[in-house]
Order: sequence, then C-alpha cells, then structure tokens
Amino acid sequence: MRTLVAAHGYWIGYVVIASWLIVCVWGLVLRLRGAGETPVFWRAVSGAQVLLGLQLVAGLVLLTAWALGAGWVGPPADGTLFRGGFHVLYGGVFPVIVLVVGHRVAWRGRLNPHTAFALVGLVNFGLVARALQTGIMTG
Repeated sequence: MRTLVAAHGYWIGYVVIASWLIVCVWGLVLRLRGAGETPVFWRAVSGAQVLLGLQLVAGLVLLTAWALGAGWVGPPADGTLFRGGFHVLYGGVFPVIVLVVGHRVAWRGRLNPHTAFALVGLVNFGLVARALQTGIMTG
C-alpha cells in the first residue's frame, strides 16, 4: 500500500498534471490553426481522462484505508484535515465537474470543441496541480 501512496502522490500525480497541460496547449494550437478532424487529439483527451480516473481510484482506495484506521495514510492529526478535504475537492470532485461541463459545452456546439477542451485542460491543470500542493502540505 505504501507503493500506492507514492504512485498516487507523485508518479501518477505528475503525469496527470502534465497530461492536462498537454491537452490545454494542444487544444489551443488546434483552435488557432482552425483544425478540423483531430482523432489523435481526442485520444490524448481520453488518455488524460483515464489517467484522472486511475488517480481517483487510487485516491479512493487510500481514503478508504485512512477511514478504516490505517495510520500510515491520510492527513496527520495536527489539524490539517481541512486541507485534506481540499485535496479531495481539487483532485477529484472539481475536475470531474469540469469534464462534465466541458463535454456538454462541446457536444452542444456552444464552443469549438478544441476551444472547450483547451479550457478544460487549463482548468484541470490548475486544479490537479493545486491538489498535489495540498496533498504535499498534508502528507
């Protein structure tokens, strides 16, 4: 389980952050170039979503272990549970909401899909980076 803590906190964490930055920049470049069909970009978006899902599953396993009394995981007992809550919100709840809204906006045609996912990538990049920061502060 300690390997899962390391994977969640660093290995997967940094890859998830980088994946959303790549989606943001790539989507912006495609929008500025006026690109049409871009199946490789959409595979990258799918990959970023899968990575986020893996990170969420790992986080839920760790949160469950902490709730069941595993002393080696979770926020320390020095009053930082509040920041731990922010870690869960920034790393899980808010990015999923952003994805749902982004998919709806792109699907309904309110924005160019590349623009919508450039914005999704930017917002999720900031959210998951902040989740890593709050996770480092609590653990």
